[in-house]
Amino acid sequence: VWIIFLVNFIWEFFVLQNLPRDIQPMVPGLLVVFILGIVLSTFEFMFAFMHKAKPPVIRSGDECCSSAVRSEKHDTQLAVMSPWFQIFSVESFVFFGTANNLYQQLKANLAEQKATKPKAERTKYLIFDLTEVTGIDSSAKDVFFKVHRLLKTEGISLGWAMMNPKIVKKFTNWGLFEGTTHHTTLDLALRYVEDVLLQRANHLSQKWLVNPTVRKIFERQVLAHVFNISVRSDEKNFSSARLMPWSEMINLSEGEELCGDGDDNLYMIYDGEVKIQGRDGNDYSVFIGSFFNLDRLLISVGALGGLPSTLGAHATKDCTLLVVSRKKFVEMQKEDGALTQKLLMTLIVQNESNRPGRVRPIARSRVGLAGSIDLDKRNSNNNAGMAKRLMKGDDYEISLTEAQKDSFSKIFTLILQPGEEEIPMEEFSAYVSKEAKALGSQISHKQFMNMIDDSGIDEDGDGVLTVDEFLHFLRGLFLADIPSSEIPALRSAYDAAVAEAPDDPMDEARVQVLFANLGFDVTSSGWQDIIGVIDADGDGDVDFSEFLTGIGMMKQFCLLANQLDEAFRGYKRLSTQKRRETFASSRALVPDEHKSKRTLLSSVSTFTSRRQLVNTDQPASEDEKDVSDLEDVELSAHDLELFLSIPREMAEEMVFLADQDEAEMEETKSNQGSRSEISAHRTIDREEFQQLIRSWS
Repeated sequence: VWIIFLVNFIWEFFVLQNLPRDIQPMVPGLLVVFILGIVLSTFEFMFAFMHKAKPPVIRSGDECCSSAVRSEKHDTQLAVMSPWFQIFSVESFVFFGTANNLYQQLKANLAEQKATKPKAERTKYLIFDLTEVTGIDSSAKDVFFKVHRLLKTEGISLGWAMMNPKIVKKFTNWGLFEGTTHHTTLDLALRYVEDVLLQRANHLSQKWLVNPTVRKIFERQVLAHVFNISVRSDEKNFSSARLMPWSEMINLSEGEELCGDGDDNLYMIYDGEVKIQGRDGNDYSVFIGSFFNLDRLLISVGALGGLPSTLGAHATKDCTLLVVSRKKFVEMQKEDGALTQKLLMTLIVQNESNRPGRVRPIARSRVGLAGSIDLDKRNSNNNAGMAKRLMKGDDYEISLTEAQKDSFSKIFTLILQPGEEEIPMEEFSAYVSKEAKALGSQISHKQFMNMIDDSGIDEDGDGVLTVDEFLHFLRGLFLADIPSSEIPALRSAYDAAVAEAPDDPMDEARVQVLFANLGFDVTSSGWQDIIGVIDADGDGDVDFSEFLTGIGMMKQFCLLANQLDEAFRGYKRLSTQKRRETFASSRALVPDEHKSKRTLLSSVSTFTSRRQLVNTDQPASEDEKDVSDLEDVELSAHDLELFLSIPREMAEEMVFLADQDEAEMEETKSNQGSRSEISAHRTIDREEFQQLIRSWS
């Protein structure tokens, strides 16, 4: 515009006056600037056209994720759900041809998914990343509408990432934002999709809780996570309950700033959300259960050189923070080295997690479970059957270790209001709710209130909690009592293990061998939880008292695993019953006269169609399967559809999230008969079911 104005000014006052009078009317300034505008527009078009548009970059959810720092639980869930979203990144100027190529690639991508993946494993959310696009020609409008309609037809949610105000204005005027989401950066778009996926995961996981036993164990697992005081450094999960004795709690209003010059505190978000300003120019959000400002703390204690990567931070929501000061951190190093090591390992893992665009590998791996113990096969020594005998009695009360009592008592003291000796149940429930939320739980406060009431922690029903009631509740949460008749044998087994190397401590490796000799499965995830707790003082030497506590914890774990096994059988029995009812109903629909006049050919045809009606996934003999043998029991999407009374697509999604095996794909004809679909032979076995309840609680 300024170029045209200057040219018009110079032409009218300097050039035009020097031309012959008979020519002046033929070349007015407006004509000159009009021609100039056409020339400049042509050059601009040619310049944009000469910059060859790069083909769109297509990435799946396991290749790109937001910079948001999340809890280990949420990160694991997002890794499993990563096939459910994709990112289409486009650069340079977008003409009609570029947009049309983009549309064709999108169609080809969706067609490939249909040809290779079942519906439950295909893209459900798609982000169009236009943040690097310099402009969009109006001729591309119709193509973007075709993209919009295609994704809507396929049931895929669409999100746009763009920051160019001209492009945003065009899309707004064209109505392309209707029914979609718009974000100014790809990172914000990824964060939004991840939040939606986590809500979806929570909704699906709640479907399993129709069984009262499963719901009770699910809730117990949530409480166990809250009061986990394990000091194993290889565990990424970190309960703030372990950190509270070394920290103080502060509240921050929305917009308040921190992490300025001289601030060498370590912060953990207990509630709310904080945005960090990085020295590299990138900003990232930190969510509940995550730490920040670690580098300033380490620089202040001389453990790290250079400049801090954090320039500042501000609360984007009202926040509650746990603050570990430099002084408290130094004290922790001296007095609780195991906790300090675990904290540092957690922070290192988290620091890797907040890189923008980092890769989140798909996490599908089996983890052994305590319920998979085959006690009858362990007969290499005289003590091999002890684990089985320990399950048959409970007249000897196992106590918490002194380190456990000390840690739990400190937590109780921190919840107490100044000058009080008892905690009102409402305050205790609020504490548990916030702690669980910090660990990734999405259970509501009202649900926690009901959970706490049902737990029986308030033994006398007076509405307040004493320290004795608190410790008694935690003992019942973590431990099971054992038969007193086995105490001498346990003592002998422990002494014999010590005698093998009397000058060496009974460390984790030696205790693991001892538990294995007793008949326990020490490859299970239950064992990993137990060893980090019984040696909570971190001295690396497990005495006999701590050993007995470990026995009680392992028994509790096994008992809960057995209850989950029975619930798993119950699900299978219920689905089998539903199948039989469906089969009986289908037979009742056939008129009597048809039954008597049926030919051999029609009888075979009708039987085949009924068999398909009962179960399209498995052979009819599956209806008669004996579910007493857990090794052969598996739940399919059809089972879930029947006993949960949910849509087939939801059932397939639930199986997909739980199945840890590589599934075989099979091409089948759709109901219309003309179009083929891909189905996956996915099922859930009892190990996968138990792992699901443990890791998604």
